Amino acid sequence: MKNTLPYRSHKAAHGHEGQVATTTSAPQRYQLILLGVDTHGQQNTFARKIDQLGCQPAQQLAPQRFLEFLRKQLALAQRVVMVYEAGPYGFALYRQATALGVECLVCAPEKLNRGRKCVNDKIDARELLSRLDRYLAGNGAALRLVRPPTLEQELLRRQSRERDTYLREQRRWRSRGRSLLHSMGVMRPGRWWDPERRAQLLDQIGQRYSQAVRDQVGQELDHDLELLQMMTGKLEELTKALCVKPAPKPRGKAPSPDAAQTAQPAPPRIRGIGVLSSALLDREMVDWHRFNNRRQVASYTGLCPGESSSGQSQMHLSIDKHGNPRVRAVLTELAWLLPAHQPGYIRLKRWQGVLEKGSKASKALRKKATVALARQLAVDLWRVKTGRTTPAKLGLTVAA
Repeated sequence: MKNTLPYRSHKAAHGHEGQVATTTSAPQRYQLILLGVDTHGQQNTFARKIDQLGCQPAQQLAPQRFLEFLRKQLALAQRVVMVYEAGPYGFALYRQATALGVECLVCAPEKLNRGRKCVNDKIDARELLSRLDRYLAGNGAALRLVRPPTLEQELLRRQSRERDTYLREQRRWRSRGRSLLHSMGVMRPGRWWDPERRAQLLDQIGQRYSQAVRDQVGQELDHDLELLQMMTGKLEELTKALCVKPAPKPRGKAPSPDAAQTAQPAPPRIRGIGVLSSALLDREMVDWHRFNNRRQVASYTGLCPGESSSGQSQMHLSIDKHGNPRVRAVLTELAWLLPAHQPGYIRLKRWQGVLEKGSKASKALRKKATVALARQLAVDLWRVKTGRTTPAKLGLTVAA
């Protein structure tokens, strides 16, 4: 892209008459360049704003040419800030731009058309640029920023998410076998992948129909069973990798005294929170110390109640689910286990009559209590992980 603005004065750029554009030997260095970028696999669509000038028309460049364009912007301005939405291409552009020296922000994806029916990449790029301008001016609500993980943190997190993928595939192939048996008139096939149960079901189908039907159903179940066994084996392998503790450091070289003083003991594992659940939470949270207060922790879980109020009318809605769905699932499972494993937990006192065994509370009320308890558990885990409190002060029992 040809850069003509650096060789023009500010008044000439605004179109004032009486000003003559002068060309100097060195380009003018601006204070700030803002970029709103809409990323795609084949091209990046971006809009640019220089200092207090207006938004320039959006343009498109291939990913490699866009990086070259960023290098030119660093030579034109003292500060270059860009923003793009998190998406299927991850944080590769963030790492590349940061390595060049560009201040790169990543925001959560959302609809940017502001109610208009006309939507395209150029409109999205201009809207991102407008929001970035308002954000830097002090409007913190203009962008919902995402914290990009380091490459090591992202690779660790991918292990847990890969496990979720194989878990879904395992359930899918089990359901596929059940669907086949349902179509054959078997109402409750149960664990059809067990050898004894599978033989019983095939004999039942053979007696009801014919040997040919039995053989065809058996062949299809064999194919599903083969894929199911592969998914189960990979799932067990990933689960063991998640539960393994970090390897100890080699003993050849003794640690320095300063390193021994700064090293902090690992937080204790709380009873009722298994090794796998703890590993999943740690990897999805990326870094417990990145949260500054309990509101940020609760917001990241997506377990905060929604609200639709205006004037005197107030309406409380279900949880907003604006957060990490994997963290939310693990916390909800742990909340159901707390009454059995942590009866002395101080957060349980409020919900004791609802969640205790034999309670006559309705199912909906029990779900609400569990969601509230899961949100409070996330905050307390953050306090324990960051050293703000101890499990004993919260009434939590440490695992042996």
